[in-house]
Amino acid sequence: MTTPLELAVAARGKRWLEAEDEPVGTLDLAGDGLAEATSAAVREATVAALERHLGDHYTRRPGIAPLCKAVARHLATFGLTVNPDNEVVITGGPQESRFVALRVLAVGRTVYVPTVAPWPAYAAALSFAGAAAARFDPEGELPEAQRAVLLLPTPNPATGQAYAAETLARLAAWAAAADLAVIADEAAAPLLRPDRAHVPFASLPAMAERTLTLGSFASVPGLDAWNVAWFAGPKSCSVPVRDLKQAMTICSSAASQYAALGGWEAPDASTRAGAEGRIAALAALLARLGLPYAEPHTIAYLVADVSALGGGAAVAAACLRRGVRVADGAGFGSPGTIRITVIERGFDDALVRLEGALAELAGARA
Repeated sequence: MTTPLELAVAARGKRWLEAEDEPVGTLDLAGDGLAEATSAAVREATVAALERHLGDHYTRRPGIAPLCKAVARHLATFGLTVNPDNEVVITGGPQESRFVALRVLAVGRTVYVPTVAPWPAYAAALSFAGAAAARFDPEGELPEAQRAVLLLPTPNPATGQAYAAETLARLAAWAAAADLAVIADEAAAPLLRPDRAHVPFASLPAMAERTLTLGSFASVPGLDAWNVAWFAGPKSCSVPVRDLKQAMTICSSAASQYAALGGWEAPDASTRAGAEGRIAALAALLARLGLPYAEPHTIAYLVADVSALGGGAAVAAACLRRGVRVADGAGFGSPGTIRITVIERGFDDALVRLEGALAELAGARA
């Protein structure tokens, strides 16, 4: 039986139990965020709110009104109408959103999740909900399902890949025909590259009334550490999820909410440009080594096929010996691959270590 500690470790996506085996100064390219520095605009907005004493008391329980209204305006650009007063809730990060959504909407039900998905992010909530997870291939034959839950990460936080419009339309038609409740995990949407337009799943035909959308400010470059996110949807699903969130944490951190508002109103283009440059440098390295990789859809992640080097576990272990951590794709349903996150701090050093590890493996197999 999985212990609570193991569930907690899986849910956090950390390697607490293995930390003592890592070389001192190991650089983490396996994380879920870019670890960008907070921009001056965000810092100034937060300081201004604190100076007005807006951060030294509990806020409005669903979230500060300007931030809830900003989320509603954002969704309105896609033709979605949500009431910022009772259909939008600000949370303490994407992991809290995932937990409360699954804990309420998936109790005792079958939850359909794509084979490739951020499984550690969902494991604890699925267990607490007593839900049965059923993996499926969104590009393959869709299973027979009735009155279950579709948990759809789009874009996929595990890989940074976005589904094609045809795939999303097909999944929406399936969800409608099978009368599925939908949890659309769109926390990685702020990381999409400019040439990848985000399509909220709730904006597809017949999806608005059955979809709870999970969004995130924590994925916005420069807002990672503030750990603030949101969910929105019709009252039928958002209100019961809101009630559990508020029973657990009352309201989200006031300082984080004002930081998110500052980042929303004044996005930092320089951080995105820096991440784009790091993605390009990583892609160039893999091309030099002759390693296939998926075209990156976000500014954060790149997934490489390392089956020729012994697979994801072997490559991850070799990289760790060099003092750089990468994610073994088997952990999110993609064996034979690794996922690399292009963090800001220490990236150039990490790239040198990564090249050394990959070149050594390639040489050993030559």
